[in-house]
Amino acid sequence: MHTFQPYPIDMLEWNPTQKVADEGIAIVAEADGVVNAMSSHNGGVGHLWGKNVVYAFLRNTRYTKELLDKSEYFSACFFDMNDKNNVQLMKVLDQLSGRNEDKLHLCHVSIEHALNAPYIDDANFIILCRKIAAVPMTENTILDEKILNENYTAKHLDDFHTMYVGEILDIRAR
Repeated sequence: MHTFQPYPIDMLEWNPTQKVADEGIAIVAEADGVVNAMSSHNGGVGHLWGKNVVYAFLRNTRYTKELLDKSEYFSACFFDMNDKNNVQLMKVLDQLSGRNEDKLHLCHVSIEHALNAPYIDDANFIILCRKIAAVPMTENTILDEKILNENYTAKHLDDFHTMYVGEILDIRAR
């Protein structure tokens, strides 16, 4: 197990939104004793309803979404993408389904818990969250036709995203 230290949000010296877009994050959720994670390049960090929050967008077909729907807590994990092992981890989290195999075990990563949220111990920066909203996106809620046509083609027409908003409980770095 690695040692993480609390990291005040006002001390953040990098842009989490840019990091999500460029490198991705791992969203980790747990329900009924099962932990799964997926990588994503959709989301961000912001402020809503007087709280610091994480926004995560998960497609309806993702197994991690099923777990997150059943749970109250999740984490957003960031990795050093200069490490080839982390690049490979993010590819596996994106390409394999946790329904079919334990991809976290396959990648030899450890899961730990803090403040009821599961996280990948191999990350170098984690945001622990409590789910405060889940907003399904539909053909009617996406107002920009170009976005709809580029992201929800025939292949994904029934696979819209759900936007999850998680209140940031703690941020930790190692």
